[in-house]
Amino acid sequence: MINQIKKFIDNNRLDIYYIFILIALLLVISVPKLLVQYKIGIANWDTYLYLENGRLYAKMGWGDVPSISPVLPLILAKIFLFSGHTYPEAIFNVDVFFYILGCVGLYLLFRYKFSHNTSLLATMIYATFTLLYSWVAIGGNDIIGVTGTILTVYLILISNKYSNKFYLIAMPIAAYAFLSRYTAGVMIFSILFFLIINKVKIREILHIIVGGILGVISISWFLFEFDKALHTPFPFLGQFTGTVQNTPVLDSGYVPDNMYFIRNIPQYLSSHVTTNNFDSLVNPSLNDATLFSYVLIILMIIGFAAVIYKICKGIYDNRKDFTGRGNILLLILLMIVAILCILSIGSSYIITIFLFLVALGGLYYIIEEYNIEKLDYEFLMISLFVVYLVFQSILTTKNDRYFITVLPFMAYFITCGLSAIYDVIDERIGNIKIKKTDVKISSLISACVIVLLVINSLAFCYSIPENNHYEYIEEACDWLVGYDDTIGNQTIIISDNWPAVTWYLNIYGQRGVLNIKNYSHYWLFSREILSQNETHHAATYYIDTNNVVKVDYPGLTKIYENDDVTIYENDYILNNKNATVESDEYRSYINSTLESVKGYYGDVNGKL
Repeated sequence: MINQIKKFIDNNRLDIYYIFILIALLLVISVPKLLVQYKIGIANWDTYLYLENGRLYAKMGWGDVPSISPVLPLILAKIFLFSGHTYPEAIFNVDVFFYILGCVGLYLLFRYKFSHNTSLLATMIYATFTLLYSWVAIGGNDIIGVTGTILTVYLILISNKYSNKFYLIAMPIAAYAFLSRYTAGVMIFSILFFLIINKVKIREILHIIVGGILGVISISWFLFEFDKALHTPFPFLGQFTGTVQNTPVLDSGYVPDNMYFIRNIPQYLSSHVTTNNFDSLVNPSLNDATLFSYVLIILMIIGFAAVIYKICKGIYDNRKDFTGRGNILLLILLMIVAILCILSIGSSYIITIFLFLVALGGLYYIIEEYNIEKLDYEFLMISLFVVYLVFQSILTTKNDRYFITVLPFMAYFITCGLSAIYDVIDERIGNIKIKKTDVKISSLISACVIVLLVINSLAFCYSIPENNHYEYIEEACDWLVGYDDTIGNQTIIISDNWPAVTWYLNIYGQRGVLNIKNYSHYWLFSREILSQNETHHAATYYIDTNNVVKVDYPGLTKIYENDDVTIYENDYILNNKNATVESDEYRSYINSTLESVKGYYGDVNGKL
């Protein structure tokens, strides 16, 4: 075993050096970002969900039902148990770890085709994409999800090319990547495509099956917890039913524009924050693109052109075979499939992706014998880029961070562009001597660009707006605990940001979102949260964190205001401290109170 390790180190010594350099560079740009986030605190809605579910798994308090991606909460639970207490910084640390791990995985994926120098620079370009870097240490599941995707693709690649035994690792990682972020499952289309065009043998299929079994076993605990809490081991299948049919949803992220992500690509690659608002940090589409973003786009176009040129050159060198009668008929059929693929855009992404992969696979079948270097790898990366781009673009629910899944494969084509330019530079200019050592011009360019990327990232880091809406929620919850020392799990607290309330108060906060369409909805909302009957318990407190206008609701009184957070208390409890809402007296009180003011709110016969 020791001899094998020594042999591995000797054979990969240069890559190990480059990986250490990469990790050092990533620490230089990620640790300051982490420290800034420590200062800002929790600044993302979903972060509360993962934290409270981690607390729930650790049996240290309350959390939401385990219906969201459970891998991150499980990791947090282990950290909480190890430390003996819960703390929000844990999720920031986990985020940075997976950010670095994902970048190392991408470097290895690039190294299958590119030089050490090109792979290092390309990985640093990816690591400093504004969209990705802005989400480092925020505490979401997007980075852990894209890291799982990168590692899975890399392990599938080396399983096919070097040793089938890597499937035993690849499949469990794929399963965890899927549960980390369900959209990671979209990579299955490209992976199946890659395996099909490589015509895997029976022995390889057996390793894939065994790996798949290990993957299912590794996530069986999650499936059991799903079934226990939600009465189905596969709650995520409902999400896919909607996405396959592209079902419109009532969501704040409802954006049916298929060009939304494509239009904002410049801002995602490189942009600067233009407002003193934290939302503009995590949503680069609100910012202005820098000149460097257009340089990256040009590199990506050059990369596309380089890949197409390589394929076309292979076809030209074998033009007699390519223009054979059988191939012409197949090409006509593939053109029809490609046209149908384009026409299907805007409907189900499954249909669009299937037709695209059929067309791509047909082309591979025709040209696979043309001695085009690493053609299957090229087609794998093309398929991943198109599959994720189509998937995210067609879905009607959009958020800037969803596009993080596309970034590694955009970075691939930027890498192709870099490699093509470096080949020309090194061929025409050659090396220069520095202290009697021959150094490639491309290496010097990479070193300079990396230094600029690091400086730019640090400048971006220290320009991050620290105005955090969520800090006022924490202050409000702290005040409420001091105001009412009897708050416990019997206290019904409703909020439009119930995950934050649940986390800070360590009780089960309930959802209460006011969707204002007309004045009557204020009265209807009060009736909804204050009614007491066999199926609904009246709220003692309502915490409003999002509404711009903090109105006076019938049956509620403002007891706390700070910036955009207001706490309301049930009038009955406010005026009768030892009273309970579970009495007939309360039911009579609230009914008469709401009835007495009904006339001031217009038509209250509708629904919220």
